Amino acid sequence: MLTCPMCKKKLRGLEKECPNCRTDVSLLVHYVEDLRDGLARAEELTRAGELGEAVWAYLAVLEVDPDNATARRQVGQVATAVRQFDQTAPGRRWRKKLQKQTRFRRWMAHWGLEGEAVSGLLSGLLLFLLVFGALLIGYFIGKASL
Repeated sequence: MLTCPMCKKKLRGLEKECPNCRTDVSLLVHYVEDLRDGLARAEELTRAGELGEAVWAYLAVLEVDPDNATARRQVGQVATAVRQFDQTAPGRRWRKKLQKQTRFRRWMAHWGLEGEAVSGLLSGLLLFLLVFGALLIGYFIGKASL
C-alpha cells in the first residue's frame, strides 16, 4: 500500500492523485508498477527454468529497491547454490589442493624475484652460518673424543 508523500495518508489503490490533498503521485505509482512487473517477470523466468535470466531480473529489482525481501531471498538462494557448487566440484577441490602444495614454492619465488642484492646478502649470510655451525660441531665432537 502506498503512502502519500505530502499528507502521509495511505492510498487505497494505484491512483495517480492523492484523494486527500490532490498531490500528483504518478511517479510513485509508476515506481511500484515497475517493481511488480520486474518481480512477476523474474518469477515467470524462474518457473520456466531460465535461472540465469531470473537472477538478472531480480538484480534489476534490487537496483531499484534494495530492501525488496523477495528479490533478496531469491538472489541469496542462487548465491548459496553457486557457493556450494564451487566447494564440491571435483575440479575446484583439485585446484585448491594444488594451490596448497605450491604455496611454499610461490613464497620462495616471491623472495627470489624482488631485491636481488638483499637476497644475495641473505643467502651468503646463511651459507656462512651453516659452515661456521658445522665447524663448531666438528670442534666440540673432536674435543669430546680426546
